[in-house]
Amino acid sequence: MSKVDSMSLPLRDESREINENQVVDWLVQSQVFANLTASDLRPLLQSLRIMNFKPMDEVIAKDRYSAALYIVTAGRFMVLRPDGSQVHPATTSDELIELDTFTKGHCFGEYSLIDKKPASASVVAAERSQAVQIPRMAFEATMQADYRVAKTVYHNLLLLLTSRLRRGLQV
Repeated sequence: MSKVDSMSLPLRDESREINENQVVDWLVQSQVFANLTASDLRPLLQSLRIMNFKPMDEVIAKDRYSAALYIVTAGRFMVLRPDGSQVHPATTSDELIELDTFTKGHCFGEYSLIDKKPASASVVAAERSQAVQIPRMAFEATMQADYRVAKTVYHNLLLLLTSRLRRGLQV
């Protein structure tokens, strides 16, 4: 499994083709940050990274701690549970169980973000994909700085996790 295809610099880089308004729009349209405004999310901008992935790039590895939340901005990511501990180039599709798929506006990495434990599954890019990476420290600082934002985000995360649990129970 290859690592990230390319990683952009933080948004402070003036040479970026993606502007801050576009990133804020991605965040506002995501499940996690629903019902928040652009001004609510501006404090996150200094710490975000736009990350690009090739097909089968592993973003989160099973049994490894991931200290970030990812918001999908393009493409598709799969949540996979391999028989072994990690997805690797020799892993065959017969050895993988697809648990979920995430597209634009979805998030992943929230389990480790919340409970600070290693991931229970791997997340890989299913095709050329892009995600906004929000490091744990930036996420926590933003939540601590504004009670209303924190209440909204944690409420959204609770709804998201409940929805995923209900969907999983229907299988």
